[in-house]
Amino acid sequence: MKGRTATQRTTPSLTALLAVFYGCGFLAGFNENLVNMALVAIMGDFAVDAVTAQWLVTGYMIAVTVVVTCMAYLYRRVPMRPLFFAASALSVAGSLGGLVAPNFAVLMGARLVQAVGTGVFIPLMMNVIVDKVPHENMGTYLAVGSSMITLGPATAPIVTGFLVSDLGWRSVFFVPLAAALVLLALGAVVVRDDRPAARTPFDVVSALLVALGVTLLSVGLSEISQRPIAGLGYLAAAALALAAFALRSRRRAQPLVSLEPLSRRSFWPAAVIVVVTMMTYFSLSVMAPLYFEEAAGLAASVAGVLMVAPVLANATASVLSGRVLDRRGEWPLLPAGLGIAALGLAATIAGSLMGLVAVVAIGIFFGYLGTGMVLSPAQTAGLRRLPDELDSHGVTLMSMAVQLAACLGPATYVGIMSTAAARAAAAGAVAASASATGFAWAMAAALIVALAGLACAALYARRMRSIVA
Repeated sequence: MKGRTATQRTTPSLTALLAVFYGCGFLAGFNENLVNMALVAIMGDFAVDAVTAQWLVTGYMIAVTVVVTCMAYLYRRVPMRPLFFAASALSVAGSLGGLVAPNFAVLMGARLVQAVGTGVFIPLMMNVIVDKVPHENMGTYLAVGSSMITLGPATAPIVTGFLVSDLGWRSVFFVPLAAALVLLALGAVVVRDDRPAARTPFDVVSALLVALGVTLLSVGLSEISQRPIAGLGYLAAAALALAAFALRSRRRAQPLVSLEPLSRRSFWPAAVIVVVTMMTYFSLSVMAPLYFEEAAGLAASVAGVLMVAPVLANATASVLSGRVLDRRGEWPLLPAGLGIAALGLAATIAGSLMGLVAVVAIGIFFGYLGTGMVLSPAQTAGLRRLPDELDSHGVTLMSMAVQLAACLGPATYVGIMSTAAARAAAAGAVAASASATGFAWAMAAALIVALAGLACAALYARRMRSIVA
């Protein structure tokens, strides 16, 4: 519980448990961007275009979002130990499937199995922290967890870039396979059940509505730049499905996930800020490798090296920002972080249009730095003001915000990038120039979203400061 003492939270058993779950959070994040550096090679091997190939990322995110939605139920209903082992086993199975996939359909299926497994890890980690760490220290502990969540997908392009260049795209699946096996062995020793499981019914209809709504939303966003009428139709259907989910959740005595935290002014703006931050972060993670390889003509391994500094900046900023939040609060941390991210996006636009790869790399660095400053504090700000009975639902909603952003960002921005690049190529631009133009347009859309998030963060942080004062 939030009120546990410092002595209780620093016991060796809790330290070991958190270490395992931090590793799980890292693996879950790593798997999200596992295939980013391999997309070009996969497109060539299986003869699919960029819009189709990016579903290896977006489809993974959709599956994770559905699993995350179910986690408030699963955390209450299933004991921790079997839940952990089931997630680990599915992660192993998905990694094996990707390693031997003979065609794109099988590879897509393997990614979905992987997603179902690792989708449990992030909210499980966050629930353990929220349950066992006093709220005055929650920012620091969640910051370490958030750094694992963001360090994973940020590290993936670096590691997999070398693997793709030297061993081919299938080799990227060795990493999550080995990591899942190690975590499985460690978890067998340290993961124990210390709470009773509640007997609550599972709402299948709500889970299906979420799956339908998020899928239609991602399809609509990816299609709207190429086929506007069809895209709008998908988006309208997505809105209906998600509205039906929200209405059903409000009416049920035991919903799949309670939406009560979203009615609190201390929570919902923080969730919006998380969505904006992670849309920016995941979009950079997906599109930066595509830019470096297609527009700049760099090898996958070189592109991976260029991501080292942004990765370190993001992880460092995430840990330090958690400590700052615990000591000083949300102001001016949240708006400052999004402001830095917005400046980074502006630099990527200028650099790509001028053909200056160094400027693009600098912009990516500041984009990663700024988002690292925001994610953990925004999550903590919303969660630490919830009553204990809403903790698991708040964690689920924050995790849904992260995964929803991971679906929306790549689907939206890759669609914009592909459409703009195709138009530039049709106008006579060479392939590299067309790719750079597409990247610039996608980053322009990301900048608009980031600026809206900056305004929201400024208002929210000022309001939280006035409440504390």
